[in-house]
Amino acid sequence: MKLETMPLATPLSDKVTLPNEAWVIDSALLNFADRPFVMLVADVATRRPLSATLDHAVIEDLIATLQRLVAELGSPEQVWMDRGMWHHSPLLRDWAEQHGISLINSPMQTKSIAERMLRDLDTFLRGKRPSTATALGDNIERWRQSYGRRGD
Repeated sequence: MKLETMPLATPLSDKVTLPNEAWVIDSALLNFADRPFVMLVADVATRRPLSATLDHAVIEDLIATLQRLVAELGSPEQVWMDRGMWHHSPLLRDWAEQHGISLINSPMQTKSIAERMLRDLDTFLRGKRPSTATALGDNIERWRQSYGRRGD
């Protein structure tokens, strides 16, 4: 499977109108002492986070998350990513091909959708000091579940 690269000016998000048509993936280091890594998967059409998980930034974590979401929601047509660490993974390409999913390299589109959510998550977590990774994960899940109800 070839990784498609879209020109920066291509308004991909204008073409996605149905839920579960395209997902976007982004990640960030959280501003905590041990700098945990959070991976976000969001629906492009609804602009809602489907998954926000603490993980180790390894391809197997990403594939496990995508596999869980496909089992729950069905396969999207596309998964958008920026020029992150996962693009060159044969494991991800094989997984996407098995599910009939196109991997799209679209840094600007990814940033415009996912980074806003990641900033919102950072704001939500500001001032919270969970004592364990489990407690931090619980806070992240509370944020994810409430995201759409807060009018974001």
